[in-house]
Amino acid sequence: MPRLLVLDFDGTMTDAEAEGAPFRDGYLDDLAVLTGLTRPEVDALAHRFEAEVAAAPARYGWVFDGRIVAPATVDPYLRIMPVARRIFEETGAFPREQDRTRLLDGILYKYNYTKTRIAFRDGARQALSDLGQAADLHTCIVTNSHTDAVQHKVRVLGGPDGALDWLVDRVHGRARKYVIDHAWQAVPEHLELPGLDRPVLLRRRHYAEVLEGLLAERGLGWSDLVVVGDIFELDLCLPWARGARVGLLANAHTPAYERAFLAQNPRGAVLTALDQVLPFALS
Repeated sequence: MPRLLVLDFDGTMTDAEAEGAPFRDGYLDDLAVLTGLTRPEVDALAHRFEAEVAAAPARYGWVFDGRIVAPATVDPYLRIMPVARRIFEETGAFPREQDRTRLLDGILYKYNYTKTRIAFRDGARQALSDLGQAADLHTCIVTNSHTDAVQHKVRVLGGPDGALDWLVDRVHGRARKYVIDHAWQAVPEHLELPGLDRPVLLRRRHYAEVLEGLLAERGLGWSDLVVVGDIFELDLCLPWARGARVGLLANAHTPAYERAFLAQNPRGAVLTALDQVLPFALS
């Protein structure tokens, strides 16, 4: 049976911790300047607040339009946001939330994101090469990142022989998986996960429309879709709610409640290596 496989990219095909280390380092440098603390003082606060964030997944997360739309623990980009806010709270810097949001989510995030390096997960090139040769399986990438940035990474991964050039035009960026449309009623408003004391919001209409467009191009339905990503709440909850099969490519920072939910769900799976993606997509 023909199937559509949709992959997230950053954090799924890449090593987010290695890629994001310069981002985190630059962000903490800027926080030292903005708070008047020394860099060692900022480092100490960051380590303390990172532990707080990891211990309270219901309280902390990626806040967009006033609602948590993803966990804050999975990668350096998400972890830094609540940590930076706690550092500002501790020091009394920029007390207005509007100013903090503009500064942290806008200026500092964008400025320091340019410092990231490219680092792929083990087996990324081979996994994508194998997917490209699988019969009746159309593979593409849907990402929150900019299309051209991810296309560049695909070309780098493919090497000088252009082994992955077939995938470049199948990159679909700016998916806005984090945007919630409460008026859209094609799915329930939220999902309750055991072990998480807040709802997982499902009405990610823009993301759904991107996936629906890809399915329509091939005359496929939601039951023909397989999605693989590294964050259930961001990449997978919406397609799962629409009837797709989803694979969570876990890492050391994946929340236990996400692992547990998918491990016992008939349309879900927890994957630990990229060579498991193809067997899962074809199963």
